[in-house]
Amino acid sequence: MGSNEAKYRDAERRLWDSFGLKPTEQQVHLQKLGVTVRVQEVGAGPPVVLVHGASVAGASWANLVQRLDGFRCIIVDRPGCGLSDPMPGDAGKADIDAVKRAGDELIPDLLDALELPKAHVLGNSFGGFFALRGAAAAPERVDRVVLYSWSMGVPMDSTPLVMRFAGIRGIGHLAARLPVSRAGAKILLRQVGLKGAIDSGKFNTQMLEWFVALMRYTPTMLNEIRATPRVITPIKGINKAMLFTDELLTRITSPVNCFWGENDPNGGAETARRFVDRLPYGTLDLVPDAGHAPWIDAIERATESTRRFLADSTIGQRPGGQPSRERPGNVSVTRVPCANG
Repeated sequence: MGSNEAKYRDAERRLWDSFGLKPTEQQVHLQKLGVTVRVQEVGAGPPVVLVHGASVAGASWANLVQRLDGFRCIIVDRPGCGLSDPMPGDAGKADIDAVKRAGDELIPDLLDALELPKAHVLGNSFGGFFALRGAAAAPERVDRVVLYSWSMGVPMDSTPLVMRFAGIRGIGHLAARLPVSRAGAKILLRQVGLKGAIDSGKFNTQMLEWFVALMRYTPTMLNEIRATPRVITPIKGINKAMLFTDELLTRITSPVNCFWGENDPNGGAETARRFVDRLPYGTLDLVPDAGHAPWIDAIERATESTRRFLADSTIGQRPGGQPSRERPGNVSVTRVPCANG
């Protein structure tokens, strides 16, 4: 589909309006990545960077941002997504190492551009990949991390057909150029783990209209396919070179809370438990009847969990300032024994 920024902005504005929000906006140039991205902001307080998943944009966080008063929510459209510029150069020749480098650099590059020494980072799906790689590459820049369900870099239980087809050379590019209907958008969203949110109506009309406009009027999906070749392969699914290594995870000194939907088809409860057990300072909040976007399936619980984790200065600290893996409070969590004594 052709680009039409005005039509996309109109749908996005209606989405923000439905939650009573009017974000400020700026274009920010990232020096290391050499790309200009769009950043929207809501609120004031400790900075929180929100990094969205694959083939969506920053406004996907609208219902959570509405409830995070007391924080400066920094909502980025990742390169190539929404109204951000695509990565420079010949994106069609990008390789896995280039994707990893972008993962390492996006968060510290953005914080440099905004003149922030550090921030909390929230991520979902592909956004979780950037959150955790950024935390490993620049641990002094990342305060705390919240992952919402399965993240790229974590082994998958199953790979949705739509993701496998996108990995077939030529087919993904063709599909990205086809018109997207509301019915087609629902099918796509169900495939990637939002079935419950769609069927319950929690992924509401304004959210659906915004997503359809994103697919119709921006080159988001095409840019993602071009910039991330071979991340998902048609036969084997996730490229094993994309998976987080134990060495990388041990470099993450930030407390990480995984707010994880038990029904996420990309990776359910057992995948979550195995992954959190590999994190030096990880906690797990398993959400019944939630899928790949648990902040949409269970917004009240997501708000309580996130606010408590970010705001409570005792979380992640032992006497003497040493990190702890125990998480106090009333939010239901699976507590992971401390590997360091």
